[in-house]
Amino acid sequence: MDSVELEQVMDQYGEHLLKMAYFYLRDHELAKDIVQEVFISFYEKSNYQERGKLRAYLTKLTVNRCKDYLRSWSFRHLKFNKELVETIQTEHDRLILKEEKSVIASAILALPIKYREIILFYYYEELTTREIAAFLDLSENTVKTRMTKARILLKDKLSADYWEVLSIE
Repeated sequence: MDSVELEQVMDQYGEHLLKMAYFYLRDHELAKDIVQEVFISFYEKSNYQERGKLRAYLTKLTVNRCKDYLRSWSFRHLKFNKELVETIQTEHDRLILKEEKSVIASAILALPIKYREIILFYYYEELTTREIAAFLDLSENTVKTRMTKARILLKDKLSADYWEVLSIE
């Protein structure tokens, strides 16, 4: 793969991967770093063989990197400085800021990660429960149970107007 092909891949999938990473990490700068790492490893290894969709492959890499970071020692022992958080919040780009201002997106971001990822894949990626189960290496029943629990948690946080959007299947 040459640099021109990499630029095309970055242009095509960069925004999507940034959203995915942000929904996992809730930190715009960290999400950028993770997406950058994904593209660097994709470029360096170049062992991708067309067996499915490139978007799904890059999404899986991004999700795994985010999960690795969330399990890392540095994340669990990180102490946030109030000024740093305020600085990060003011530097969000328009796309992320627009979604963050949404009441539904804020409620989803407040969910624990195991429920957030189910909602994210179901509503934002429009995957079926079977596809989500395969993607996350879970049973289909586990996905359904988590979806039910996530909806209960969201219903408690959202007003009736916003809840109607998520309750339609």
